[in-house]
Amino acid sequence: MRKGIALLIIFIASPLLTLSSQELKIEAGDVYLDMVAGEGFHLWIRQKEGMNSVLLTESTADPEKQRDSFALRAYEYNSINGDEPRMLNGELLPRDDRFYLIDSSPVYNEILESMAFEIFVPLHLTYGYPWSREGQVEIRQGSWLNIRSFEKPYADYSGAYLDNPFVLSTMIRELPPPVVMEVAEKELEDIMEEAAIMTGGEFTRADDGDDAVEKIGRIITSIEGNSIDLVLVVDTTISMKNDIHFIQKKLVPMVRSHIEGFEEFRIGIVWYRDYKEAYLTREIPFMTDLDQVQWHLNRVTVSGGRDIPEAVYEGIFSGISNYEWTADKRIIIQVGDAPPHEVPRGSITKEMVYEEAANLGISIYPILLPSEY
Repeated sequence: MRKGIALLIIFIASPLLTLSSQELKIEAGDVYLDMVAGEGFHLWIRQKEGMNSVLLTESTADPEKQRDSFALRAYEYNSINGDEPRMLNGELLPRDDRFYLIDSSPVYNEILESMAFEIFVPLHLTYGYPWSREGQVEIRQGSWLNIRSFEKPYADYSGAYLDNPFVLSTMIRELPPPVVMEVAEKELEDIMEEAAIMTGGEFTRADDGDDAVEKIGRIITSIEGNSIDLVLVVDTTISMKNDIHFIQKKLVPMVRSHIEGFEEFRIGIVWYRDYKEAYLTREIPFMTDLDQVQWHLNRVTVSGGRDIPEAVYEGIFSGISNYEWTADKRIIIQVGDAPPHEVPRGSITKEMVYEEAANLGISIYPILLPSEY
């Protein structure tokens, strides 16, 4: 297995099995995962006698047969599973752009020392159809998946099948090699720098929250004009725990010492986390009273952020679209240590951020903190 983050799978207890379904049962010793950094993982499943195909599904079968369960699909073709046939209602499905996570072609696996099915699981999946029920899945720690094992090949329901639900659990075996970390940080740098370039802002790095506050001061003093509207967009997930207190303690005193040259100065704040957290974004409207700003800062807490990417574009877009901008100079300063989602999880895209910022004359100044993940 590749060095770095190793994903373990914890199987959920299944009901009592019949003798015929026992051979379709998948247990922890029958499976291992081989990570591909930034892309997903190879899921290897031991083939047992009488087991001739496996399919990943978004849920287990409804025992009352009132609700369909759907096969998970990749967005793009891959050579491991992209050509695997699938059967439904007695007929082979046509090969189109629906890349099911299925395997009916076991090969020998040295780790399991047996024939095994292989499924490549990308980090972003989809399922269902517009005319019934559909959705998306982002693989992360705690993700719930189901391996459906079949007596017949091609996930043919005319034979026996069994659901084997499991949860992904993360354990750090050792740190990724330095070159891997450098590549990841360079990619994040490029993403944040793009936001600055596209909106006429500037990208900077900060050593910690204390340095981030100093960088905010430098940005403010570099702005020329009579009036300034500033929205501070800040990541409040748990990885920011070592940085947020510097912002709480030092931001307002710094602002007081840097705004004397402006006739008008207003500051708003957007806290952002991620989807399926306590909140996606929280907006604090423009304020001119810095004591009021301090009151809000004192009450912010950090929590959540189970995976690495966060709702960065959603936070910035909220800062753009939820405020009445009137000043000569309009800037957003985004502070965080994690990248946005590579594939949008909601309706907000980076293109929307850039377009709306241009429409309103807003410049974005991202400040990148060292990551804690």
